[in-house]
Amino acid sequence: MIKKKKKKKWKVVYSKGFMNDMERLFSNNPIYSIPRFFSNAKYEIKCAWQRVFRGYDDSWNWGLYQQLQTIIPKCVRWMKKNHLGCPGNLYDEKNKRDNCWKWKEILEKIAKGFEAKQKISDNYLFKGKRFEKLDKQQKEGMKLFVKYFNNLWD
Repeated sequence: MIKKKKKKKWKVVYSKGFMNDMERLFSNNPIYSIPRFFSNAKYEIKCAWQRVFRGYDDSWNWGLYQQLQTIIPKCVRWMKKNHLGCPGNLYDEKNKRDNCWKWKEILEKIAKGFEAKQKISDNYLFKGKRFEKLDKQQKEGMKLFVKYFNNLWD
C-alpha cells in the first residue's frame, strides 16, 4: 500500500512593518496620498517636459511595447475611419460605394492584433483555447503591420 504525502499548507508571513509600508505606498488615504502627490510632482513635470520636446518620456522605456499596443489600434482605426493610406493594389474600382474595403479590413485586423497582444499581456495567458485564439489574431495582425508598414500614412 502506497502512502499519500500530505500537501503542505503554506503560511504567508510578512516581515515587520510590511503592511504599514504597503498602506503608505498604495493607499488612497489622504495622510499618505497628498505627500506622495507632491513627491511625484517633480517627476510628472519632468515627464511632461520630455513629452513636449521629445514626443515621449522616460517611462516609455520601461515597456515600449505596452505604449505601442495602446496607441497603434487607435491610430489605425482613425485611419480606417478617415479613409487614409489605401495602397493602389487594394483599391477596388468595381465597388463604387467603398473602394478601399480591403484596406479597411486589413487595418481592423492590425488593430485587433495589437489589442490581442494587450489582452495576453494584461491577463498573463500562456495556454488554453483563448490564448491560442488571441495568439493567432496577434500574429496575423503583426504580419499585416509589417507588410503594410510603409502604407500607414496619408
